[in-house]
Amino acid sequence: MSKEEIVDLMLKSSDYNPYTGKLSKEDNYSAAIELAKLCREFAENGETDEAMDIPVEDWNDVIKLLNQNKDE
Repeated sequence: MSKEEIVDLMLKSSDYNPYTGKLSKEDNYSAAIELAKLCREFAENGETDEAMDIPVEDWNDVIKLLNQNKDE
């Protein structure tokens, strides 16, 4: 899975709040960044299934890409 695909997955996985509905673009990126940080934490702790078998270095790159895209 490419880093761009992971970014898309994070955005799709965090674009909806069950209480308030669809998130704004800014809120979606914030939620995706938090989700990616959680996955990175799983990877750091050796919880590979929870981290989707994606290494810490790739999670760092995904978080960096999300932050860059959020500011555009």
